[in-house]
Amino acid sequence: MSSNPESDADAIRDKRLARLARLAGSSSPKLSATPHGGEASVSQPVEQENEAPRPQPQALPITGTPTSQVPDRPSSSTSEGVAASPPPDAPLLAKPSQTQPAVGNPPSGALTATEVWEDKVLRQIFRVALEPGPRSAGLYILDDLRKELEEQSDSEGKRPRIDVTILDQLILSVCARPEVVPMDYLVGSWRRASNMQRTTPASRMDNHRKNILQTAQRLCLNYGEYCVSMPDVFNNDRALILLADRLQADADEDRGLPQEFLTDFVSRLQDNPDLGLYFQDALRTLSSRLGEMSMTDNYKPFITALGRLMHHKPIIGMLVNLPEFLPPPEVVPANLLEKKTILGPYFQISPLQTAVCKTYFTGAKTKPLTSINDATRALRLSLQTLQDQLHQIVMMIIRSSLEARGKILDFFARVINLNLKRGAIQVDPATVASDGFMLNINAVLTKLCEPFMDASFSKIDKIDIEYFRRQPRLDIHEETKINVDENRANEYYSKKVEGSNNFISEVFFLNVAAHHYGLGATETTHDQLTKDIGEMEKHLERFVAERQRWLNSPQLATWDRNIERMRERIDQGVAYKCALEVFLFDGLSQTRTLFFMRYLTTWLLRVVAPTHDYPEKLIKLPLPREPPEQFSCLPEYFVEDIGLCFGFVGRYLPECIVTAQVDELVIFCITFLDMSTYIRKPSLKSKLVEILYYGINPYRGKSTGILGDAINGHPFSLQNLMHALMNFYIEIERQYYERFTVRYHISEIIKSIWPNLAFREKLDRESKENVDFFVQFIALLLGDVTYVLHNSLSALADIHKLQLELENESSELTTQERGDKEKALAKAERDATSYMSLGNETVAMLKLFTSAIPSAFVKPEIVNTLAGMLNFNLEALVGPKCNNLRVRSPEKYKFNPKALLSEITDVYLNLRTFKPFVKAIALEGRSYRPELFTKLQSVLEKSNLKGTPDIALLAKLATNIEETKRKEEEGEVELGEIPDDFLDPLMATLMEDPVILPSSRVTIDRQTIRIHLLGNPLDPFNRSPLKVEDVIPNTELKNQIQAWIRERRAKGVVKNDDGDGEAMDLDP
Repeated sequence: MSSNPESDADAIRDKRLARLARLAGSSSPKLSATPHGGEASVSQPVEQENEAPRPQPQALPITGTPTSQVPDRPSSSTSEGVAASPPPDAPLLAKPSQTQPAVGNPPSGALTATEVWEDKVLRQIFRVALEPGPRSAGLYILDDLRKELEEQSDSEGKRPRIDVTILDQLILSVCARPEVVPMDYLVGSWRRASNMQRTTPASRMDNHRKNILQTAQRLCLNYGEYCVSMPDVFNNDRALILLADRLQADADEDRGLPQEFLTDFVSRLQDNPDLGLYFQDALRTLSSRLGEMSMTDNYKPFITALGRLMHHKPIIGMLVNLPEFLPPPEVVPANLLEKKTILGPYFQISPLQTAVCKTYFTGAKTKPLTSINDATRALRLSLQTLQDQLHQIVMMIIRSSLEARGKILDFFARVINLNLKRGAIQVDPATVASDGFMLNINAVLTKLCEPFMDASFSKIDKIDIEYFRRQPRLDIHEETKINVDENRANEYYSKKVEGSNNFISEVFFLNVAAHHYGLGATETTHDQLTKDIGEMEKHLERFVAERQRWLNSPQLATWDRNIERMRERIDQGVAYKCALEVFLFDGLSQTRTLFFMRYLTTWLLRVVAPTHDYPEKLIKLPLPREPPEQFSCLPEYFVEDIGLCFGFVGRYLPECIVTAQVDELVIFCITFLDMSTYIRKPSLKSKLVEILYYGINPYRGKSTGILGDAINGHPFSLQNLMHALMNFYIEIERQYYERFTVRYHISEIIKSIWPNLAFREKLDRESKENVDFFVQFIALLLGDVTYVLHNSLSALADIHKLQLELENESSELTTQERGDKEKALAKAERDATSYMSLGNETVAMLKLFTSAIPSAFVKPEIVNTLAGMLNFNLEALVGPKCNNLRVRSPEKYKFNPKALLSEITDVYLNLRTFKPFVKAIALEGRSYRPELFTKLQSVLEKSNLKGTPDIALLAKLATNIEETKRKEEEGEVELGEIPDDFLDPLMATLMEDPVILPSSRVTIDRQTIRIHLLGNPLDPFNRSPLKVEDVIPNTELKNQIQAWIRERRAKGVVKNDDGDGEAMDLDP
């Protein structure tokens, strides 16, 4: 024998393989012949693991081992002609013999200790025996191999044994058996070899023994590769496998692939690149199968399989270069992303899938709350686990290479760019990606941002404001910008900036957009769905109530089908809403979102700060009038996302807003509410008011809410909040459909902060130092009170009338007439509730203001409007028609007439000592009558709404009002008839300071146009823009009026006692 052991082993092995080839004809089935240069012809397997089409690459060479070299493409294989042995997990058919020695402890004979160890270990690893025996149960019996070895042993003088030189023969022999699944056998043998190497003490494991175990593992791996690429090697119909099937199985199961096995398998790609075709096939197959599943199916093995594959950089490189990873948008539009891309199916799994909604939330309205809560918790836990796994997979892709990082960012950008329609008010769900898919994308991007979102904002400078001018992945061309039109934005972004965007900027801007089209859009869907369900339920109630009309009609069946369809739609809506809340009411997920939003608010404040050093230095208001161009050209959703997210959490999950977030949030809201020129669209800023409103709502015993401490204690808030609220109260005036809601929120905020003396002092300073601003605010406040109370009281009168008509049993209303009146009643009820809510808050705020700074309300621009509003509502509440306001369940409409009357009385009393106020009340000609105050005193006393002192003060005020009225009427009689040229065209009163409007050239009293412009910046006669400083004094007419008054006074005694706003002594 040669002195080289490996050469001797190879020679022996080659000899035995030749022997097997000669015996193949009689001892085992033949492999189909493979023509030169042709494809292998594989016999049809009895049990194919998967019938999906497979690629047919060129035959792959198998890596050799130190002791043997497997032939690339053997023409035949041999199986021992012995009793068939069962697969590893089934009982064996071999019968033990009483005369044979134990296989597990063979006699040593002339074998060395190492040879004995090798024989024993290889028998255990491959679960084989050379002959039946007492301990051969569960082992494969290799009779023919034993006979051959006996012939060999005769020449060598040793008993038959198993060593590494015959492992090829052994493996082919066992794997050729029809009951054996070759891949199961090979993986099982590999596991045993691996476990033995891992568990054997180091003291008993020398290099030779270690080499034997490693050789066994390598051979298992070699033939495992044949199971994937050349299954016909084994002459076994069960040899064919799909790699996807094995990856899908648990790594610890018999059918699974251990991670080390997979690692070694992947390592062969470098030498055998064609093996990559089978991994590509596996990636496609796993994705395709998962695409047909939902969260109710066994989807987890697919996520795990992809995660295992992503541990290997070659597979990641293969994944991101597949055509299906990022197909052209014209081939795979938005609605197909989750089915037709490789990663899409992994992100589509969610509680929002139809099958999940049906399984867990069908009939949710009739199920016990505990059942819904249990389902929600279970799905939420699965969702959190899924999102964590997706994040880990994405992180492995990002860390593998720059190419892979760029490709995964391209994927996220493609998802966002194709789903811009999700930000629209109305969108067809069939044309965009699903909510669940987008929310999973959003969640992963948020997790990617966490490493740089530290509490000290140490990496905030890494976020580059020039991102959108540096070949951005995101398309914002069609996005509305914060403060510029499309042309200016295009001009700005046409000026490109050199360089490339860093990873932090990429992920940050992608996540902002993902929040807009993912979380923000879904939160909007949830709120709209809640409203729609309410409307559908009301509609169903009406249908059910009207069913009796069709009891004896052929149309009853149609009517019942319509009712059933409505019930199904409601049930589907409720089920989807419950599924949405699995996502949206997840405190952990929303907390992550709020931390990101905190970072976004801080970054935006840093952008607009003149020195760009926030938060190191606190912002000081006012900022420069013109905002930075970089800020103005950002998409609107940078601000909208903050409002949507904090607003939603403030309504449903205020506990998620932690103390660390509130300072930046309050500063952000105040800054952009105060700086009118920074955000063009008032409706966008209304979200900031909503944040503050929900932030001051009482929560868990905290009367000032989550934001209360910051609002009432932070120096920035104490200095700027009151002015910011007043400023936006004015600014929202022209937004008809939003202004009442916004002003209701502002009123509630002011009521909440009113006990803080600092804010009352700030309001007082505004009234003295910023007079025009304050007067405009109060004028709009009074206009609101007048408008909403008039509409609410009118609606209550309609309700009163309609309730009487519908309750009148003697009325002969037709079905159609009754239906029309019921609809009218429902509308009146909605109007009354909506208007009365704001009316109550506005009157309460007026009471507070007139108590704190009464002198501000007797200014000429305000006092007459205030007097008219008070007298009108007093007449409505205690006048002759007050009984028209008697409705069933007034609290349903937020109508408390006694409380409202009491607060209006307080306003009268707060201003009772001011001559201009008393005069304005007395001269208000539409509603004032002395008997109203007499009736008011009676109601207050009868209902115990006011004490004796207040009633006495009111009586004194009534007397003084009547005396003032008498004196003013006497003066008017003495003046006589006023010439038409001297009358104000709007008020029909004598002008005191006539001015000419520059556009319409109409002459009007300065005070009249000043009051008009407080609420409407247009010329009342031709609707052209107008400012009070643009009017032209009509000096000639003014001189004529004054001369006429002097002439009238010369003929009689005309008193001129208008007062100067000083207080009168009217206390009893």
